[in-house]
Amino acid sequence: MDDTLAPEPENTPAPNVCIGCGSPAILPGYPNKLCALCRTKFIKFNVPLWVKLFGAGILVIMVISIIWLPGNLKAALALARGEKAELNRNYVTEQNELEKARKLVPGSIDILSHLMIAGFYNSDFKTVLSVSNDLEHKTIEDTILFNKLTDVIARTKDYFPSDTFTRVLGVYKKTIIPDTAYLRYLKKFPMDIYALYSLASSYSDNEKYKSADSLLSVLLTIDHENIPALNLKTMVKRELNQPDSSIYYCDILLETNHQSLFALSSKSRTLLKTGKNKEGLKLAEECYQLDKNMAYNVATLAIAYHFNKNYKQRDAMLAIAAKDSTTEAYMQFAKDIFSNKVKFQN
Repeated sequence: MDDTLAPEPENTPAPNVCIGCGSPAILPGYPNKLCALCRTKFIKFNVPLWVKLFGAGILVIMVISIIWLPGNLKAALALARGEKAELNRNYVTEQNELEKARKLVPGSIDILSHLMIAGFYNSDFKTVLSVSNDLEHKTIEDTILFNKLTDVIARTKDYFPSDTFTRVLGVYKKTIIPDTAYLRYLKKFPMDIYALYSLASSYSDNEKYKSADSLLSVLLTIDHENIPALNLKTMVKRELNQPDSSIYYCDILLETNHQSLFALSSKSRTLLKTGKNKEGLKLAEECYQLDKNMAYNVATLAIAYHFNKNYKQRDAMLAIAAKDSTTEAYMQFAKDIFSNKVKFQN
């Protein structure tokens, strides 16, 4: 064995002195060993001005965040829910969520862009035009979103009169445009979607359903996704006693927008017309839950209650409609059904 090896050091306790100055007069009762003088010096440590200013700045930011973050967070969550609804083609839900977000963050490009898309698929062209103005001169960096908006704007233009239409048929500004004037115009401009739809609508109003149906078919060969034309087609087919075709066009609309209010309500009426009263009521109630102010469906729901012999609920819908003049024309048709003035079911 080597006797020259040094012995292992013993574990000796740390000296009981002040860690600041080495004085043995430390104050008991504290985890850090400091004398009275050093403890006072550290407590009164002079914080540099820049540190104080930096801390004050952080405090201001925290206060602002506490004030503004809840609103921004709510807007972000509403936008996320809206985008999810858009992916699922639930555009009524999307628009409701985005309207909430818009109130919180009015200038958000993302919120406005998706709101414009939702408005288009819900046939809310007032919102589409309003948001379009808000987005004017804004830069949209998301290429996919930009392309969607471009498509929406292009398609919306076809739902309004063109400059040519206004110039040629503007002479009838204060009167109803006669069918003969439409036909002369369409002979020169056969691809004018707005003119085709307007004439088809005129035919429908005058119960010329076959003529309306033919014209709508021409329109849909030009634009097979035209929402107003598909809406009108569902009703025209029902009036022509072609319920299967009516439901077919309703389902096309519902494939594009799972919450298409007009398609849900129109399909409900077609089911009711064929005696499928429970199914018709279910759809009318589903539509009513999505939007309790849609005049067309308020009347549809009243009709559905009538054929399901829920007369108390029917009369409640009549009472609701009586408070809103915009539902009068729609509800008059329902009243004519109730009085047997109009034979609705086959």
